[in-house]
Amino acid sequence: MTLLRAARYAGLGPAPDGKVKATGIPLRDLHLAWRELWPLLEPAVRRTPDKPDVLARLIARDAQLWAVYEGDQPIAAIVTQITLGWSSEAAARGERGCRLWLIGGSRVREWGDELLIKLELWARSLGCVALWGSGREGWDRIVERMGGTSIGSIAGFPAWERRL
Repeated sequence: MTLLRAARYAGLGPAPDGKVKATGIPLRDLHLAWRELWPLLEPAVRRTPDKPDVLARLIARDAQLWAVYEGDQPIAAIVTQITLGWSSEAAARGERGCRLWLIGGSRVREWGDELLIKLELWARSLGCVALWGSGREGWDRIVERMGGTSIGSIAGFPAWERRL
């Protein structure tokens, strides 16, 4: 089954007229979307120190899959995790955050704002007080343009947060 058919099955439909559309992938549709989204995520996974089994984490509900489409074509895939404490300050306060764990694809300037709006609403509904992440250099500049601030580094990578 194609990703377009999977999106229609989930009631999402393709993005209209060449516009980009960000959406969560329900676990029930993971088997329909994974084959086309994994190639977008694989480079990000190769750069991580621990080389996680992302599919296992998604199936175990320890992570969530998001996708960005242009028409019926995926152009980006994102994996999030709900965490307790991402910095020593957040841990001391017992705060929950939504970690943008893995991001793969292209053209973030076209879809980043829409994705962040959706992630913020979703994360707030789960009691999160921030979106956060860490990764290769360059993401800090992108995140800064989208309202995030630097929080130092995590495991040697620049880290950021965007308070909700």
